Amino acid sequence: MSSSRYPGVGLLGPFCRGHEITCQFGYRHLICKPVDKPQDPLLNTPNMTLWVSATFGEQFLVNRHSWKNSPDLLYLIYCYLHNDTYLAVQQSEAQIISIIALAFEQRALLVIPLDNE
Repeated sequence: MSSSRYPGVGLLGPFCRGHEITCQFGYRHLICKPVDKPQDPLLNTPNMTLWVSATFGEQFLVNRHSWKNSPDLLYLIYCYLHNDTYLAVQQSEAQIISIIALAFEQRALLVIPLDNE
């Protein structure tokens, strides 16, 4: 995965500012909390279709690009969401996907396109 131009993105720990994910079509997206959204006037608006239903978020996560994402990306996003590096160990991948998708729907996590789709 390429490095981000935003400080703290992709890191694990309290200063993490989100994670990049590549969708099934190869487009990069930034997943971050609203408070961590980069102050970049050229940054796209969040993907609002993921706010409609957690089902859309689950499909987005399940169908992520198979080799352009780190194998532990969902774990890292889950830990970032909960500010806890050990909590995800107790969850299955399906549970993690459901919880992250619900966070999209509740707008606790934003999905911001980084590439022009």
